[in-house]
Amino acid sequence: MTKCGSPDYVITRETKAVMAKDNPYYRTLVYEGGRQRHLRYTLKQIAENSCLEYGLELEDRSRTVKEILHSSSKLPIPVHPAEGIFMIPTTSMKNSDCVLVAYHHIHFFDQRDHKGYIGFRDGTGLYVNTSKSTLDIQYRRTSQLIVHLNWEKIFRNRETG
Repeated sequence: MTKCGSPDYVITRETKAVMAKDNPYYRTLVYEGGRQRHLRYTLKQIAENSCLEYGLELEDRSRTVKEILHSSSKLPIPVHPAEGIFMIPTTSMKNSDCVLVAYHHIHFFDQRDHKGYIGFRDGTGLYVNTSKSTLDIQYRRTSQLIVHLNWEKIFRNRETG
């Protein structure tokens, strides 16, 4: 743990997903590269620590995202926008089924056996307790956020027609 009592785990470009676990000691399972890590911190603690590590508190980032998306539920988390690290919540972070999925690792998502399935770019995948349509909405909202935050970079040298 760091001196302020927050977890020492930080979401990086290698993090594919962070899943809440119903366990009194290990509260999250992290999919990172080709391995899994069990951590004793909550999703919110990990998200807060990661955002803080990269410069802003989660609450500050959430306030900005609320303004951009005109929404207040299931907000994407711009953990480190400059490095393209955006996490997509599959449900509310208060929900025990919540999984934070890294936008840049998603290759596809589908509906399988009454659950959502997320296929990652490395060929692995993960079942989540949400529907394909919810995953699609969350993916599109995160795409909208990424474009909004990178508008100048994307369209800087283009003239409007």
